[in-house]
Amino acid sequence: MVMSVNLDGDIIDSEALFHTAFREASGVEWYGGNLDALFDLMVGVVAGPIDIAWTNAARSRAAIGERFDRLLTVIFDAIAYRGDGSINLRLES
Repeated sequence: MVMSVNLDGDIIDSEALFHTAFREASGVEWYGGNLDALFDLMVGVVAGPIDIAWTNAARSRAAIGERFDRLLTVIFDAIAYRGDGSINLRLES
């Protein structure tokens, strides 16, 4: 089953809202809502595929600031760690 995470920069204006979207999309109620938990969720909890679509990403970046870059770094690290193409990320300005 595909885990689809649809993020809209008009709505996702904090790291907390980002993590809430991941918790809801995954169905994992005990998801910790931090960067370590995000990595663990993507590489060890959810089998995949994981499809992440972030529209209006520039608005999220402006609102979240440097933590936006940290979120993306964790996602890219998970993509590299899995190495099997099971995590897809689409960013749209």
